[in-house]
Amino acid sequence: MVLRLDRALVFLDLETTGLDIDKDRIVEIGLVRMETDGTRKQLVERVDPGIDIPEQATKVHGIRTEEVRGLFGRPKLAKVAPRLLAFMADADLAGFNSMNYDLPLFARECVRHQINFSCADRQQVDAKIIFNVKETSWDRFLMGPRNLTAALRHYCGRELEGAHSAAADADASVDVLLAQLARYPDLPREVAGLHEFCVRARQMAET
Repeated sequence: MVLRLDRALVFLDLETTGLDIDKDRIVEIGLVRMETDGTRKQLVERVDPGIDIPEQATKVHGIRTEEVRGLFGRPKLAKVAPRLLAFMADADLAGFNSMNYDLPLFARECVRHQINFSCADRQQVDAKIIFNVKETSWDRFLMGPRNLTAALRHYCGRELEGAHSAAADADASVDVLLAQLARYPDLPREVAGLHEFCVRARQMAET
């Protein structure tokens, strides 16, 4: 395997009520856990966000308010948290745009629901940051935005089936990262090195 793992790596993707990490809420969580031998397990939970889902968000992920709220809706995040935390236990974290969006929003939701979760002892890897750093000549007008659909097409040569489903997006993020490692021999082969690469690139982008 092109990626050496000392412990499991969990890829996270969220479907939400919007793009504001402070104000918006989680609607669906998709997790893919890659074990040290490369095998994968998946967990998906749809939850009641506690607020109505704007029509604009529904157009993206297809989840409507009446499907998750009310008597026949879905449980709140706090109810499914034990399953999520057990799945993420003793694992580092990864995703596509996860360091700027998914993980900060998830952390805020955990505080809101009094869920004991922390990234403090976890390495993080973000395939979108690698995409941004390595493909400097990417032409947005000719090739489209640097989203997960474009990344999967660029690195893996296939289309993203079920885009904006948390499960499909989390699984695609795994494939993109592994394809990036195969394409760029100068990238670190271990999670700690990739974490440092992403942190430095993120800091440089903010200056």
